[in-house]
Amino acid sequence: MGKILRINLTDKKVSESSLPEEYVKKFVGGRGLAAKILYDIMKPGIDPLSPENKMVWGVGPLTGLPVQAASSGWVVTTKSPLTNTYFRSRCVSNLGIMLKRAGYDFMIIEGKAEKPTYVYIENGEVEFGDASSLWGTTTDLAQYILKEHILRNPKVETAVIGPAGERLVRYATVQCSTRQLGRGGMGAIMGAKNLKAVAVYGDKPIPIANEELLKELVREQIKQLAAAHGTKRMQRYGTAAIHALINQIGDYPYKNFRETYYPNHEKLNGEGKVRRTIRNAGCPTCMIMCWKFTYVKEGPYAGAWIDGPEYETFWSFGGLLDNPNLDSVIYGNVLADKFGIDTISAGVCIAFAMEAFERGILTTKDTDGMELKWGDEKVIIELIRKISLREGIGDLLAEGVKIASEKLGRGSEEFAMHIKGLELPAYDPRPVKAHGLGMVTSNIGGSHAIGYGTQEVFGLPTRVDRFSLEGKGALTVYNQNRLAWGECCIWCTFPTRSEWHKPDVLTKIVDAATGIDFGGIEGALKIGERIWNLEKAFNVREGFDRRHDTLPARFLKEPIPSGPSAGQIFELEPLLNQYYEARGWDVATGLPTRAKLEELDLKDVADELEKLGKLPY
Repeated sequence: MGKILRINLTDKKVSESSLPEEYVKKFVGGRGLAAKILYDIMKPGIDPLSPENKMVWGVGPLTGLPVQAASSGWVVTTKSPLTNTYFRSRCVSNLGIMLKRAGYDFMIIEGKAEKPTYVYIENGEVEFGDASSLWGTTTDLAQYILKEHILRNPKVETAVIGPAGERLVRYATVQCSTRQLGRGGMGAIMGAKNLKAVAVYGDKPIPIANEELLKELVREQIKQLAAAHGTKRMQRYGTAAIHALINQIGDYPYKNFRETYYPNHEKLNGEGKVRRTIRNAGCPTCMIMCWKFTYVKEGPYAGAWIDGPEYETFWSFGGLLDNPNLDSVIYGNVLADKFGIDTISAGVCIAFAMEAFERGILTTKDTDGMELKWGDEKVIIELIRKISLREGIGDLLAEGVKIASEKLGRGSEEFAMHIKGLELPAYDPRPVKAHGLGMVTSNIGGSHAIGYGTQEVFGLPTRVDRFSLEGKGALTVYNQNRLAWGECCIWCTFPTRSEWHKPDVLTKIVDAATGIDFGGIEGALKIGERIWNLEKAFNVREGFDRRHDTLPARFLKEPIPSGPSAGQIFELEPLLNQYYEARGWDVATGLPTRAKLEELDLKDVADELEKLGKLPY
């Protein structure tokens, strides 16, 4: 669409600018361009919860087009209140399509509104509305009132925060229909800006450079997806399909990552997940249909329904906490979405509290009288509520495990499971070296989705020895670059990272849609590398270096005690050395070099880092 919308909440000023063509050729769109825009407009040292922090919302060149696994993706880049790093959070909902049809590829939100506010965008017009009546409402109610009663347009797409975002829970989410900007505290940033909601409606046509060629390529894409085993598994089970696999290979974190095999897995995984399915759904024009609306039929949680639970929530409110009751996992998922908190971070924070209670570091005096015992579903549900409202012990846990452990002290830092402040997902890094290395070196902290080691976890596209250290630095770099490019377009991570269809089809589709030759697979990986280095440079400006690419002591010192991965630890130093060498960075500091940055056409970035004294040589 060629336009950037800029919204200042402080003075309610709105401006538009053209999207520079040279930016598109170097960064494509989506995550890449959003990272570039953020880098250019942000000064280092900004408090993420201050008015000076900025959010860049962006779509990809395929958003809104009749393409498989790409039509509804969009991203937000910002500085995270949880990690103090660059952060990207992505979502699949129709809001991205509406933003594009309203006339924009990117939107910058900055400043702070004087009182609770919503922003409404319709076909190039921007309206600021009073959201005082919505402040305090849960995400489902806020979306309903905004669409049906305030804007009176059910076709509007919304992004809203709940009570957790208003209370600045550091891992608060943004709810978009039934999907989320899930990680990194996007909801807390909106809450700090007094921004309750963004609503968008547009009906402008989206141009396609070569429509006939695009149709031909999509037909080929459909054939390849239809033949992929992964497509069939996702269609049947959604992301919960991998629950059994991760447990079988001994990579399933249990009881706050002390073990990697969950003995009650079959009870949690097998009890009626098909009979509980209301219907399948998915992104527009996507055949994978991986969304699973499920419900609880009977018992104390009867009537609860959710778009999920996804694998990560299945784990974070289930196996991680030794809770085999799927009904309570679904209900906990409902509460988390209504209040607006990240289920991964919330579950890991609860696991941290349970271990601290087990060790006597926390007592009933600290926990509002509750005994934090493993597997107690009532305690889990109550802690989700307390965290969301910053009530009692929930106020401490709302800070995330890094800050909570620093405040609590007494050795609790040793079992606070995070990387750079972001709570770890449902994979133990010890038995999957490249997958773990991807999390360690991630520019956003402990995320699996930004450099997924499919070769180790799924054996796709080719299986590698997951315990071996050989070649894992280069493999991690490849995975990170590939996914960075994919999130520019914005491809769904499932078929992109697992190669359910041939990568050259994906690159040809992007070229056909935009009319730009991005250089095929080789060019795609170079773009991904450029983006990764730019994101890294953002963090370097903030003071991050090799010291911050690390893991909690448990992974470095405690071998996995039993199960399929018994005896494994994470060999941090040799793996980091491999990684920095493969990146072409300085091994001693973990910083990008001028030679590498200039090779990627980032001379301006190298010049800035040199002025700041952040270039190794």
